[in-house]
Amino acid sequence: MKKKMLLLVVIIALLSACAPQSVKTVEVIKTQEVVKTVEVVTTQEVIKTVEVEKEVDKSPINVTIPWTGDAMELFMPVVDAFEAKTGIKVRVLPYKTENLGPLLPAQFMAKEPMADVMIMSWPWWIEQNSEHLLDLSDLTEGIDFLGNPVVVDGAVYGVPSYLWVKPGFWYRKSVFQANGLEEPQTWDEFLALMDKIKEIPGIENPMTSPAGYPLGDIVENFIATFGGPEMIKGIINGDVKWTDPDVRAIFEEKIIPLIESGDFSVPIDRHGAADLWWEGDYALHFYGNWVAEDVDDPSDMGILTLPGASTVVGGSDWMFIPKYTDRTDDAKKFIAFVISDEGMKLRLQEGGRLSSRADIPLDVYPPAEKTLAEAISQFEVLPDLDDTIGGEWQSTFWDQIALLWVKPGSLDEVLTTLQEKMPAK
Repeated sequence: MKKKMLLLVVIIALLSACAPQSVKTVEVIKTQEVVKTVEVVTTQEVIKTVEVEKEVDKSPINVTIPWTGDAMELFMPVVDAFEAKTGIKVRVLPYKTENLGPLLPAQFMAKEPMADVMIMSWPWWIEQNSEHLLDLSDLTEGIDFLGNPVVVDGAVYGVPSYLWVKPGFWYRKSVFQANGLEEPQTWDEFLALMDKIKEIPGIENPMTSPAGYPLGDIVENFIATFGGPEMIKGIINGDVKWTDPDVRAIFEEKIIPLIESGDFSVPIDRHGAADLWWEGDYALHFYGNWVAEDVDDPSDMGILTLPGASTVVGGSDWMFIPKYTDRTDDAKKFIAFVISDEGMKLRLQEGGRLSSRADIPLDVYPPAEKTLAEAISQFEVLPDLDDTIGGEWQSTFWDQIALLWVKPGSLDEVLTTLQEKMPAK
């Protein structure tokens, strides 16, 4: 029995030794302290003065002008003053508008214009070629012009230089005084004046007939006087036709009788017409106010307007810049100087032109231009008819009016041709 108990104790002991023992587990957590370092970068602005050498083109800018002879010389004080003020040299290239216009399309196509600034008397040409020209709106802002800038879609492409007007028939005051002649106030008095002038020894005809555009200007003046400004505007915009009865009546009742009676001369060279008038071959000479540049004593000039006239034709020579020039800044400086107070006065004091700006005082002008400016201040200024219509029609107009002067019976043929050649509206 004792043996059994002992054996049981041994077995229990052995079983206890084989049984799993409870193990005390200690969890050790390591804590790692993370320190975040933020690097702050401070930016310092360092201003350095760097000298940059810029190559400046010191060659002259080229400027085409429509004036030759005395008219060119009267413009040169403006050029000289511009050069002295800016240090920019100018090469002046005289080109009549009718010679310049045909040259430019090919130059524009090649993007090689002959000049940096160009001046011409055809506003219609500038308008038609505006895609090749620089927008000059910044140069004209705030200026009240008497000669309107050329504007296309709100942008200025042609800036008026000087204003010219075609106010009527010029006469020598000394001739009128010596022969007891007075300016007529009515049409009958005008016809009576023609008869009196014919009696003056040495007079070939009372009035000159300068060939080309001046002859067209005479016709335009008669239409504006006896048809009114609305007739001129209507012809320009196409609402009035050359063949309309009211237009024809002015030719038939006013112009042709003067031609047939010898009051007008035969067409003569326009360049020599002023000399012949001044020397006494003719008493009246219809021309623009720049005729004062060609006479010895402008103070002896008087102006006779047609009785009843309320308008005067006025225009300008417009400055523009081809957009292909690489002298844009210098070219714009030149135009800005021409229309500045200083530049404008330099030209006006020489005579023969009026200001294209409304704010130039009358005391700037010589006596002849001052008198003219005062005389036309109450007149409505109309655009030049053939310059405004322009194109092929313009030369047709000159040719047809010359035909009428030598063949008055061709009136209907002339008017029909003028209407047929009018550009489409």
